[in-house]
Amino acid sequence: MNLIKSLILLAGLLPACGVHAQQTQKDSVTISGHVSDYEGHAIGNCSVMFQNSNFDTLFETKTDKDGNYQIRIPKGRYSNLGAIDMDTYPHTMKPGSDQQELRLEFWGWNVIADRDTTLNIRYHRMEAYGLHVFQIPGGVPTYQIYVRPMSLTRFLTNKGIGNAQHKEDLSATVQTASADNAKCDHMAPNIDKADIKVWIDGEEVPVLMKQQIKEYYEAIEYGIAYYLTVDMPKRSTALPYRVFRVELTDLENGDRGEAVYYLEKTDYIENR
Repeated sequence: MNLIKSLILLAGLLPACGVHAQQTQKDSVTISGHVSDYEGHAIGNCSVMFQNSNFDTLFETKTDKDGNYQIRIPKGRYSNLGAIDMDTYPHTMKPGSDQQELRLEFWGWNVIADRDTTLNIRYHRMEAYGLHVFQIPGGVPTYQIYVRPMSLTRFLTNKGIGNAQHKEDLSATVQTASADNAKCDHMAPNIDKADIKVWIDGEEVPVLMKQQIKEYYEAIEYGIAYYLTVDMPKRSTALPYRVFRVELTDLENGDRGEAVYYLEKTDYIENR
């Protein structure tokens, strides 16, 4: 009798378990792709991390020896996506590594994970850091892009490797007005010494205007950032967002890098 009761109870639980599994599958997506350098060489054992705005890693996987990765994550919006090979990253490099073997990392910003997606990643010795895309209300139909380049070759020349890391706690920082004696950190090339390419949903678009600006970290120190105006893509997409990919090359030392940014489309009520 006890066996019969147990079987009846188990039979009652099975459909519920199946529904839960289906629900979990429905609320998550698979992100996969290939990580390489700009010569097409695969980067194995590379960490691919989905993070929050404090750079805390929420979900992580690693590439196999062929540079391929795959991860199942909950649907949603992630502040950052980082790809880093810890063995060649300045802050966690293997002891005795040659500086020419060191690399920075790839970043994705405002990543929207709403469906199964293939995201191929390339990186070298340049970061496209703090990438942000927006449109000016009432402005001409173009996109504005803000990005701070960080060249590893320039960083090692000017700073050394001790501070090559993220996740600083800036929450208690109080910004003050810039000082007359503020100095540049020289981690980015002047904009006339940089090659800049932009793709929107896989379509390369013209960079219409390039401006170099100062991004102040504190009153006495600033870095070089770029403010770009790019044309609209010719092709439309059914996705509820656009994916921007910005590639930067330092023409003086060959450092290259790229980043992606997800810009959600905005729908307004129109007059009928």
